[in-house]
Amino acid sequence: MKLPVLILQFVALAFPLAGQATLPANTQGQDPVSSAIDHLRNLEYDAAKQQLRGCIETQPADLRAWNYLATATLYNEMFDRGVLESSVYGEGSDIFKASKVEVSASFQQELLSILDKSQQLAEVRLKSDSRDKNALYWAGVSHGTRATYHFALRKEYMPALHEAAAAYKYHSDLLKIDPDYVDSYLVVGMNNYVVGSLPWYIKALASLTGRHGDREEGIRQLKRVTEEGNYAREDAKVMLAVLYQREKNHAQAVALYQDMARSYPRNYLLQYEVASIFGTLNDWHSAAQAYDAILAKQRAGASGYEKVPTAKVLYHSGQAYEHLQQYDSALDRYSEAGALPGTGRYIYASELAAANLYTRLQQPREARAHYQRVADAIPGTEEGKTASSALKKLDREEMAR
Repeated sequence: MKLPVLILQFVALAFPLAGQATLPANTQGQDPVSSAIDHLRNLEYDAAKQQLRGCIETQPADLRAWNYLATATLYNEMFDRGVLESSVYGEGSDIFKASKVEVSASFQQELLSILDKSQQLAEVRLKSDSRDKNALYWAGVSHGTRATYHFALRKEYMPALHEAAAAYKYHSDLLKIDPDYVDSYLVVGMNNYVVGSLPWYIKALASLTGRHGDREEGIRQLKRVTEEGNYAREDAKVMLAVLYQREKNHAQAVALYQDMARSYPRNYLLQYEVASIFGTLNDWHSAAQAYDAILAKQRAGASGYEKVPTAKVLYHSGQAYEHLQQYDSALDRYSEAGALPGTGRYIYASELAAANLYTRLQQPREARAHYQRVADAIPGTEEGKTASSALKKLDREEMAR
């Protein structure tokens, strides 16, 4: 993996999690912010933001509430844009293509004003006491949230790296003061993992700037946060699951996602991550079951599952059944997705998948119907052009017969 991609994956995946802190389970019922955190982790951003603003009204200097509010605001936008899944940040993903992403002025003003306020509150405390541990921690989290904003939404990579470096400095300074402030090992552990994963010659250059790394130590530090952390315990589970996937330790990644899914049952993304891992392993039976379980919960009206991107899950479920050579089941799912209203990417991807499968099954009439719908609906797109080419090929084959 090339250096810029590896480091930017670190920015994209580590820092947003550092801002989405939680409390140990045995204290959640006692903390006024805890129900907002539960909403946040269950993808219920409006409810989370409303409760956090209420907390800030009663405690306007609460650094935790300000940072949770920033995270809820950012994640709401990222969720709407479909960039919360870990697969979005894989090498070669569209997220790394340097195309400017427009965000609304109102969203940008809302997020940056929250981050400015949280940073201001932290700096005031640090001017009074430079060893204020909580102020150091939350100052680092604020920079981490900014890093995610610049990277995931704006695709501004140098500002993202700058903010990531600032977050690392705050948390490494904090650990010099208190080595047992376990939450800070999330960011420091990720630094250890990333620098420790670099080629030796780049690692040698990094050491000249004081940046050292140890891949195994980074994983151990993250695991410690999952076991002993306060604010960042659940975040470390997500990050550790991502690293386990990168290390091909898929069983432990699945175990972590399933553990979190039990704690946050309204967060369908956790179930989706499990299904995606099964697909990576070519365990198509388990993948099909996992995707269908998501769809079953949605159809049953399970809380939180109304947000499921139906066409996308149907498409991936169809892919799993196609790999299993259960073609009727695959076509059922492709057809259901293709019949959905709207113009979403996976509606047309499902139409194309159905057409291609019908072609393989030597059913040209059915294939033609699906190709035609795509060609007529989105003629100027890559999918539309693919469908048009397939139609021409079908014409040639028919004439040859």
